[in-house]
Formats: sequence, structure tokens, C-alpha cells
Amino acid sequence: MAHATGVRLPFEEVPAAVRAWVERALGSVVVSATTQQGGFSPGVAARLVTASGRRAFVKTVGTSLNPKTPELFRQEITAMQAIGPLPMAPALYEVYDDGDWVGMVFEDIDGRLPDHPWEQHDADRVLDAVTELTDVLDPSPWPDAPVAAVRSHDFLSRWDNVIADGLDVPEWARGREEELAELARFGVRTLAEGKALAHWDLRADNIILTDDRVVFIDWAHPALAPRWTDTVILHADMRESVRLPALPDDLAITGFLAAVAAGLWWGAFHPPPPGLPTIRAWQQRHALIHLDWVRERLA
Repeated sequence: MAHATGVRLPFEEVPAAVRAWVERALGSVVVSATTQQGGFSPGVAARLVTASGRRAFVKTVGTSLNPKTPELFRQEITAMQAIGPLPMAPALYEVYDDGDWVGMVFEDIDGRLPDHPWEQHDADRVLDAVTELTDVLDPSPWPDAPVAAVRSHDFLSRWDNVIADGLDVPEWARGREEELAELARFGVRTLAEGKALAHWDLRADNIILTDDRVVFIDWAHPALAPRWTDTVILHADMRESVRLPALPDDLAITGFLAAVAAGLWWGAFHPPPPGLPTIRAWQQRHALIHLDWVRERLA
């Protein structure tokens, strides 16, 4: 299933001050800007070429496009600067923040997004790379990073909302909502004990494949969590399309999946936020994927 996507803005339509900052950062006039698709964020996501031949990738957004996205970009700036250079992350060249528009200029990575639905050879390669990434990020090179279970507490505690709102759930889960809520609480408690740094938002559209690199992009949400977290998140994205290695029979993983499922399920019953028209359908579909996985692990 295709991912939800934000509404992209052409680079030429951003405020003149932002375009001027980009050209100062790159030392030359931009002569080509190719909008890139994929990802949830509205705003600009474009590969640039300057008159001097220099290439770069720019992300920028203003509050008029979505009032919350600039803060996510600020989080990404903080995270990238705190983590420092990583072999499996893009180099961050320059940042911009005028209080309204926020932007980042990265190295331009000559590669492609993995196919979605996933192909087996891409999935195998990316899962190997995630293991390498986890080794680099455990223990976290950013000890003061947010704790995933704390920062995402509301999202991961949505079984209470599902129950309170009387939302319908798949047939197998009816009458088991309280059991699933307790399972989710256990998963979140275990999540809070993790000391590795998780990307926390791994999907096919947050990964670039080159001939010799797997590059993980969009670092707006890294947080402290158990080593298994990013692998579990990726398995959920791959689950419908490829063969996957078995994960440990760990109740904490099952509880984490139950928590994510409820967060997605509850969110899917709400109107979409500005600039993200397809997110609710995506949330519902992926809630069902997580719920089915929970059912299978509890069998």
C-alpha cells in the first residue's frame, strides 16, 4: 500500500528570503529544483542544482502550510546536530529558522527509495543496515535524547481513548480491549527502559538506497528505546510484502505493537490535519496490520 504523503510546495513558491538563504548556503544561484514525493511532511522537499554545478537537498516549511511541521523540523535540526555525522545518515550542511519558516540543506544522495510494497532483496539489505545502525546508536551518542515512551506517551496510550469513545475494533479484539490496553501499558513500560537511540520513524519513504549505501533520512523523531525498536517498526512496514526473520517471543514487543495499533486506530477516526489529506486512511490500514500481528503473536 502506498504511504500517506504531504502536499509538496515547489521550491520556486517559497518566500524569497528562504530561497536567498539556500543560495547563500550553496554559494550559487539555484538553476534546477526537482520536487521529491513521499513522506508525511508538507512543504518543500527538493533536489537542487546550482549554476556552479553543486547539488543539495532542501527541506523547508512554514506555519501557513501546517502549524506543527516547523516544530518537527526544529526537532530534526536538534537531533542531527546532537548525533553528529553518521555513516548511514545524510550530512546536514546548513539550517534556517526565521520563526515562521524552518529549513535544512543536506547533501544530495544519488539513490532511490525502496519499492513499496517491498521487494525481498531491498528488505534484506535494509534490515542488515538497521542492525548496523543500531550497533552505532547503542549506547546512544545523544544521552539526553527524548525517551520514546515519554515523548510518545499519548499516542501509545490510546486504548483508553478507544474504549472511552466506544470505537469499533476488529472482531477478534472485541471484548478484549482492556486486556490489550494492559498489554500495551506493559510494552510502554519496557520501552521506557531502553538506552539505544531509535530513529523511531522508519518506513520505505525514509530510506534511500544507493549502490553502496543505505541512508536513513528524516530524523525528526529519534528517541531512547530498546535495541529492537527500529527493527520492529520496519517489520511492520514490510510485513505484507516479504518474508521476514522471526522476532523474539517477547511480550514487550507484543505490547509495543498493541500500543502502536491503538494510536493508529484512534487517530484514523479523526479529520486529517492541514496538508496531510491521506494520513487517516494510511493510519487505519497500518493499525489493522499491527492488530493482526498482535493477534498472531498472542495465538
